[in-house]
Amino acid sequence: MELRQLKYFVEVGRLKSYSQASKTLFITQSTISQQIQKLEEELGVELLTRDTRHVALSDYGEQFYPCAVQVLEDAKAGVDRIRDVKNLHVGTLSVGSTYSFSPLMMQTVMEFQRIRPHIRLNLVITSKEELLQRLLNRELDLALTYKSPIGDERLESRFLFHSRLCLVGRIGELAGCGPQVSVQDLARFPLALPAKGLQARDTLESILFTENVNLDIRLEINSIRVLLDLVANSPLVTTLSEEAIHQVRGFQAIPINHPDSRMDGCYHYLKGSYLKRSAQKFVELLQDNNSFNQTFAPSHQ
Repeated sequence: MELRQLKYFVEVGRLKSYSQASKTLFITQSTISQQIQKLEEELGVELLTRDTRHVALSDYGEQFYPCAVQVLEDAKAGVDRIRDVKNLHVGTLSVGSTYSFSPLMMQTVMEFQRIRPHIRLNLVITSKEELLQRLLNRELDLALTYKSPIGDERLESRFLFHSRLCLVGRIGELAGCGPQVSVQDLARFPLALPAKGLQARDTLESILFTENVNLDIRLEINSIRVLLDLVANSPLVTTLSEEAIHQVRGFQAIPINHPDSRMDGCYHYLKGSYLKRSAQKFVELLQDNNSFNQTFAPSHQ
């Protein structure tokens, strides 16, 4: 039994297609078919059922598939550990971030590139749901998001910093507001909001769920960068975490006085997986660059 045979089997089982597996692996279909057939002969069972149009895992394949995945991941973890011993002269780091979290990463990304120039950094900016799915698919090493009330037992989540949902406007637009604003105060302003599904918007919706407030919502958008550009050049205001405008000039953020306005920043990784030293370093830089008060103490498993 060879690792390449397990790799071919897992890819065909995942995609349910020899042709698609051939494209992702950059190997001919005949090679994949021959190696999987050898694996089946060694095991003495049929792992895949095939006809002219469809490929599916057999009953044996269903049982063998997670074992094959685990063997491949263990082998990959071993390679990662060896690379780390070599002082990270080569390797990759894949980091995902939600839209509202991404402004916090820019300085960290530049600093990481400076001190680890030989590490290829892959960045993904998307919704929290997609980030966590990519973690589960082992496509990311880290995901940076705000904490949700309901966690996933398959992931390790570590606290980074405390934050709050705030009313955000350009300097002078929020004149007359106190050190905090109530939920009712939000109705006084023309709002440009993050689109539903973004974490700042989800936090706002959880606040409004128990409040009888009619907001003056003028537009919604799924790009935090464009949202801030709109707010910077109009009387519109928005609601974002206070960290979303960290080190961004020209804005004022006033916390919303509500128990559900808390937004804790977290990083997540797959439970039981090896957390690369490059990932640890990235989080350390993220904390340093944003003046977080917590000490990074990752769990090594």
